[in-house]
Amino acid sequence: MKKLKIPARKKWGQNFLIDPNIIKKIISVLNPKLNNYILEIGPGKGALTNELSKFGNHVIGVEIDPMLSNYLTELKLPNVKIVNESILDFDCKSIPNEYVVIGNLPYNISTPILFKFMNETYWKQLVVMLQKEVAERIVSSENNKKYGRTSIMMQSFFDVELKFHIPNTVFRPVPEIKSSLLSITPKKNTNLNYENLKLVVEKAFRHRRKKLTHNLKNIIEETKLNEVKDSRAEQLSVMQYQELSHFLIKK
Repeated sequence: MKKLKIPARKKWGQNFLIDPNIIKKIISVLNPKLNNYILEIGPGKGALTNELSKFGNHVIGVEIDPMLSNYLTELKLPNVKIVNESILDFDCKSIPNEYVVIGNLPYNISTPILFKFMNETYWKQLVVMLQKEVAERIVSSENNKKYGRTSIMMQSFFDVELKFHIPNTVFRPVPEIKSSLLSITPKKNTNLNYENLKLVVEKAFRHRRKKLTHNLKNIIEETKLNEVKDSRAEQLSVMQYQELSHFLIKK
C-alpha cells in the first residue's frame, strides 16, 4: 500500500492502527461465512481493510473523511467498496446479505454506534475496538460501579465477550485512552420487549443511590416491585431487570 500524508482529524476521533500483529489478532476474532458481507466502520488508512480484502468476502468500508475515502477508493483493493458517509447515517439495509461488522469506533460516538446496531437485524457479529472503560462497562455485572444501563441493555440482547486489551502505542497518533476489543453476537428468541426493558432500566438508574421502591413506583406492578423494593439499581442482575420488564403497570 502506498504511503499517505493525510493527518488525523480530532473532530472525527481518528487514531490509526499501525501494528501488523495487532491487526492480525483483531481479524482472527472475526468469523465471517463466505456469503457474509463485511462492514468496516471507519477504515481510515486501510490497515484492516487491506487484510479484509483477502478474505474473498465483499467488504464495505464506511469512511466519513472524504480525503481518506478517496485514497481508499483509488487503492482499488479487491472485493472492497468505500462509502463516504458517517456510519450513523449509513443505511445498513442497503447491504444485500447477512453481514459481520468490524471497526475501531471513534471514542466520542461509540455508544450511539452500538445502539444503532441494536436496532439492526441482519448482522451476525460485531468485532469492535472501544474505549477500555466503555468495553468494561458493557461486560460488567451487578454490584459494580461500572454496571449500568448499557451493561443491561447490551447483555439482554447480545452475547458480549471482552477479547483483549489493546495498548495505545499501536495507534498513531497515540491516544491518551486505552482500548479493548469486544466480540458481540445477537441472542436468539430473547422474548423481551426492547422499549419496556429500556423504560425500566432508565427509571431504575435515573437516581442511582435511591432504592427501587422510589425509582420504579408507578412503573412496576406493586407485588413484583415489593420483591426488590429495598435494592438499589446496581444490585439487580440483568436477568432480574428482564423479569421486571414483564410486569409494567398497564396504562
